[in-house]
Amino acid sequence: MPPRKRRLRSRKPATGRSPQKPRVTTRAKSPPRKSRSKSPKKVGAVPPLPAQPEEILFRVEGKMSTFGGPHDLGMSPDEGLALFSNTDLKDPRYSYLFLPAPPPGTSGLGRRLNPDQYYFACRWNYADTPREFLRRALARVENPANGRTADARPVDWGPHPSTGRVADLSPGLAAALGLNTDDVVKITISARRAIPVKPTLSMKRAGHGSSNPHAKPAIKQFIKSPNCSCRNGARIDKIVLHCTEGSLASALAEFQKADGRQVSAHYVIDRNGDIYQMVSDSDRSNHCMGANQNSIGIEHVAGETDPLTAPQAAASAALIRWLLQQYQIPRTNIFGHDFAPGYSRPGGTSCPDKLFGATHDQRTIAAWVEANV
Repeated sequence: MPPRKRRLRSRKPATGRSPQKPRVTTRAKSPPRKSRSKSPKKVGAVPPLPAQPEEILFRVEGKMSTFGGPHDLGMSPDEGLALFSNTDLKDPRYSYLFLPAPPPGTSGLGRRLNPDQYYFACRWNYADTPREFLRRALARVENPANGRTADARPVDWGPHPSTGRVADLSPGLAAALGLNTDDVVKITISARRAIPVKPTLSMKRAGHGSSNPHAKPAIKQFIKSPNCSCRNGARIDKIVLHCTEGSLASALAEFQKADGRQVSAHYVIDRNGDIYQMVSDSDRSNHCMGANQNSIGIEHVAGETDPLTAPQAAASAALIRWLLQQYQIPRTNIFGHDFAPGYSRPGGTSCPDKLFGATHDQRTIAAWVEANV
């Protein structure tokens, strides 16, 4: 990786620089490899949904660099951010962007940014994209060279035009996308694919009261799985959708085995729409290798070529709606197993198979979410 280049910065008065760690996606992977013993029941394929046009609110493409965090010596110790202030350190919508305490010898928010979180800076025209809008927005950030994408938050204005760059990314975001200084990046904020996160009056968690307007769907039975662990305070920021490729009985039995593969999921939805819970939301289940820490896993009972049944689709959509609101998860952070950011099983998987459409890619998942959730 080339040595880090010091950047010139330009700040507006009383402001600083450009932000839930979203999720890196890659384009469609190799053909299905996951298999089960039960022969799937063949069901007619679901017709593909018509493509919906996107309303682009902001788009830029060009060279990038990185910024923010304790090791960014190009930022002065007291340098702030254009879009955030010290009061946001106590706001649960934004506090995850920052380190728990300021690095020694610093007082500004720029050096206090958590470099592992996904944030970025661009040269905003506040007449087109007001500060308050940007504070609540998510952007799609893409490496055009390899197709990797991630959702990230704007936090600052920059870089200075004299650098010849159009954006500065967090070190964690750049690494996840495989970008180095002066590589080309593409950033888009659209009304459909990067929906602004609406402000809420309360961020209460389950078990401590809730302002969630959606009722949690009825849970037929809570069957405790031993294959789970503590999240250690990690924030829930995505949902991963699965296909059991087997019967309800076989899935429940597999998730209760303490030996062997030691797999589990938070929820299992049967073909008739019954929902079983096997791991508390506050705990981490073992459903998506490399992506368990911050996710909720939902299994759907089906064979490899089965689409969702109508009751199953309705139950899944209702559960997802509740989870999105309960944990303030962006709608763009709902992934199929094979496309979940961080998923690290060598060779990938065919899951979620044909549950959400005939094509094995994240676009199929996004289209189903758009139409049903």
